Amino acid sequence: MSNFNQIPSEFKVFSTEPELKIRYSTGVAAKGCLLIFFIPFFFIFAGHCFGLLSGLYELLNLRFSEAIQLWSYNTNNIWSMLMFFGMLFLLGFTSWAFVWGILGVTQIHATQESLTIIYQLLGMSHKISVLATNISYFNQFLNRTSEADSWDLEIVTKQKLYATDISYPRWFPAKLISEDGLIRMNYKTINLYGHSHHHPSEWLGKVLADFYQVEFKSTFNSNSA
Repeated sequence: MSNFNQIPSEFKVFSTEPELKIRYSTGVAAKGCLLIFFIPFFFIFAGHCFGLLSGLYELLNLRFSEAIQLWSYNTNNIWSMLMFFGMLFLLGFTSWAFVWGILGVTQIHATQESLTIIYQLLGMSHKISVLATNISYFNQFLNRTSEADSWDLEIVTKQKLYATDISYPRWFPAKLISEDGLIRMNYKTINLYGHSHHHPSEWLGKVLADFYQVEFKSTFNSNSA
């Protein structure tokens, strides 16, 4: 079993045998930063929600022009109204992401029969389970996005997505073909964790790989070389 004396600060280990129970959430410093950035989004989102409810109230009272005026930022323009609903959706999605980052908790329950990931937020929970016999290996990879790079950990299962393997066409540039991309095209994968530094997801991947006696793969060395 991996060394549990070097547990990253984001993780708490409640049991190591015969079952493995791990809980993780965003670090305290990161939560503070998220909260600071979330405050202006919250007030703007709350304002749009108030505008939505006020417009619905006007509709219920058959005052359609007043509702349109509220939803178009007092311009009575159809494009402004579409922008209102677009902003409402975007602000809602962003606010949910901030709330998850601040209050969300993920639990991993590993047994000899299965691996269960439980996502918990504000009394709500969602579970994803995979049979131990269906785990192929744990894969750590660098996920490059426009916001920031993240070292993500995923479960690569033995469950094929299609009857036959799918590959890139021969004319596709070879330098753009990655092993990770081919795997995700052909096998079901389950995301476990992501962090800007490689160590937390590496620690979790090695712990789970040791528990299930499967391989842990990582592109960290090749990317840092």
